[in-house]
Amino acid sequence: MMRRLLHIALLPAVLLNAAPSPVRAEEAGALVYIGTHGGPGPGEGLFMARLDQGTGALTGPSFAARIERPTWQASDPGRAVLYSVSEMGNDGKTQAVIHSFLIDPSTGGLTPLGHADSGGGGATHLAYEARSQTLFVANYGGGQVSAIPVLADGLLAGVRSVQVDAGSGPHRRQKGPHAHAVVVDPGGNFLLVPDLGADRVFLYRFDAATRLLSPASPASEALPPGSGPRHLVFSPDGQFAFLNTELSGEIHTYRWDAREGRLTPLSHTAIDPPDSGADRNSSEVAVSGDGRFLYASSRASDSLVVYAIDRPSGALREVQRVPAGGHSPWSFAIDPSGRWMLVANEASDTVVQFAVDAASGRLTGTGNALTVPKPVSFAFYPPRDAAR
Repeated sequence: MMRRLLHIALLPAVLLNAAPSPVRAEEAGALVYIGTHGGPGPGEGLFMARLDQGTGALTGPSFAARIERPTWQASDPGRAVLYSVSEMGNDGKTQAVIHSFLIDPSTGGLTPLGHADSGGGGATHLAYEARSQTLFVANYGGGQVSAIPVLADGLLAGVRSVQVDAGSGPHRRQKGPHAHAVVVDPGGNFLLVPDLGADRVFLYRFDAATRLLSPASPASEALPPGSGPRHLVFSPDGQFAFLNTELSGEIHTYRWDAREGRLTPLSHTAIDPPDSGADRNSSEVAVSGDGRFLYASSRASDSLVVYAIDRPSGALREVQRVPAGGHSPWSFAIDPSGRWMLVANEASDTVVQFAVDAASGRLTGTGNALTVPKPVSFAFYPPRDAAR
């Protein structure tokens, strides 16, 4: 109890003013936490809504917590805890902060548990590894990648291990390393880090017993200069990895060797047609729960693209291309039921919903939308892997 009180006492005062959600307890469905580019002013920060996974009805949004630039969140599959970045320090002068909150499942309200330094500047992405109870952080500002143990009550123990990416590229945004995502491989033995600045996917071995990271061999997989790796997802069976490149607007497909920790390039696909006339700017990538479909977004053309995945080869075949329902689709997420997709249109201040057809993978706009200032990310509670 003393430790919990100490952590709460150390929280910035502005966080303690976070208002609980007014969503009624009797409303059914998943909680949706919406990260934004806003804060820490009044009414800016982290928002929440509730999604009825049967009907698709959206309730909200309501203000959840006042955090400066809460651009990425992760929910804990084993307990009612939400983790959020505060993306500060991209200038390299300060460290970013990671916050943990206790979730009230009946209302969605958040109670601050504590916070810890992120191990670098500009924390932009999180991944939670449940078996070792470790939170990984990608720090965009300086390319630092960190591992933070999570204690039994959801408190953050402080940074246990830090590795630093290295490299640069030809684009004006590639003067140094910029770790843009952290992805734990399905076996829990490796951490993959797409780095926008270095044009590489860095690979680190992870020791679950010590929570230490160390460079794998090979230590990275190179991409063409100026690609700008952003996010990476695995197929559910762990055979393939799909990477989107922000600056070149492509999907790169790899075969994954789980024993050696090795990526073997298979193919790459342009998200926008060559004659589209738009600059390349890919933002998000996701795989359906059954592994049959891949989804990608383009901020250049304000569109979503659906691909069918060939199971034996990992090859992609375009199935559908639809408008994102707004401008600059910064991110999207498929809810735990697999029936609904939410799209964060950052430049339009809107969250737009699509229905997902399980048989065809196709998306259909539902007409449901929420007004949220500068939305950029989503986290669901309970998450899809809560039953593991």
